[in-house]
Amino acid sequence: MKSYVTLTAQIDDIEAAAADLLKGVGTDFSLEASSVGILLCYSDMDVQGLAAAVGAKAPFDVIGCTAIATMDKAGDKAGGFHEMAATLTVLTGGEGALSAVVSEEIVPGNVDAQMKAAYEAAASKLSAGPELLIVIPPYILEIMLDAYTNAFNAIAPGVPIVGGLPSFNAAGDENLTIFNGSVFSNRLVMIAAGGGIRPVFSVQNVIGGDVERKRKVTRASNNVVYQVGNESFTDYLRSFGLPVEELVHGNNTITFVSNPLLLESSEKEAEFSFARTLHEINLEEGSGTAIGLIPEGAMLSICALERDQIEKAAAEGVRILKGKMAQAQGEGYVYSTVLAVSCIGRHLLMLPNSDAEVKGLLEEFPGGPALSGFYGYGEIGPQGAGRTQNFAHNESLILCAF
Repeated sequence: MKSYVTLTAQIDDIEAAAADLLKGVGTDFSLEASSVGILLCYSDMDVQGLAAAVGAKAPFDVIGCTAIATMDKAGDKAGGFHEMAATLTVLTGGEGALSAVVSEEIVPGNVDAQMKAAYEAAASKLSAGPELLIVIPPYILEIMLDAYTNAFNAIAPGVPIVGGLPSFNAAGDENLTIFNGSVFSNRLVMIAAGGGIRPVFSVQNVIGGDVERKRKVTRASNNVVYQVGNESFTDYLRSFGLPVEELVHGNNTITFVSNPLLLESSEKEAEFSFARTLHEINLEEGSGTAIGLIPEGAMLSICALERDQIEKAAAEGVRILKGKMAQAQGEGYVYSTVLAVSCIGRHLLMLPNSDAEVKGLLEEFPGGPALSGFYGYGEIGPQGAGRTQNFAHNESLILCAF
């Protein structure tokens, strides 16, 4: 499989942007029997116009989403971090190696059915079973990201997934997925890839907090935590000096993303840890609502996500990825593509040095593969080291090479 990444900084002139993104596709970059595109664009631009312009000109299906920031590297070009830009990644391979689909409308209660239909539609277009899914669900607060990973784990056990939720500035712009010439607020878009690819992953999560901050989750429901240990969740936050009353009002995003919850599994046969970003605090209930699942019985702690930790993790993530790539490369396999999904929290914490994580990533980036990625409201990748089950992450950096 081969890949090709293009970039445009034209966010006002849509026709010029589409021309930039498709420049060289089919000429400098020859297309094989099956091809798909991934369009990532700044959320505060004419997303519908760009989707329509690219969809009308591209000789293949295109999926994508909005994002507050993206990252790229194409061949020998330097690449980098972008806030007001759009990128197009073209994947091409043999007959039946790639397919793209869009789901029907997703609402609470129909996730499993819609994921099954989308998966079957994508898989039916491949010559053999999918070896990787690239998945971008819609950002719907009433539906946890875990609902999508749980559905795919049941529908297609053992098939790895990379992806995440779109993002936007929530200041007059929209949070959308893209399929060909249309945009959606409530549909999932997906690419199924096969043809003998050998995907490998690196997942960089939040590291553990102080032992004295750990408490067992004693009462929770889905993504809402009510009690930890023998106290309410809000009393737990107060005990560590967080301004709980202030967090109910005003702009609390930075506080929430810089103080993620770390959950540690209580199942010895499946020990792993993962982060959850708080979305809301309810003083009356004494509860906190996160973007993803908070299981009862897990150990919970408040962590501090630091800037230097993010930079170091990016470089370490690439080193781990290169180590995993080495075995297949030694057997003659050629990696062409690295997809990256990082949390918007990691982006916001780096301000004003927004590009620090991407710089760390590119310092270690291997020669040869192209890079394409975005910052989202949640990330999808393997559950943890040595585990193949797909999982919904927060505050993480997911890298996938294939």
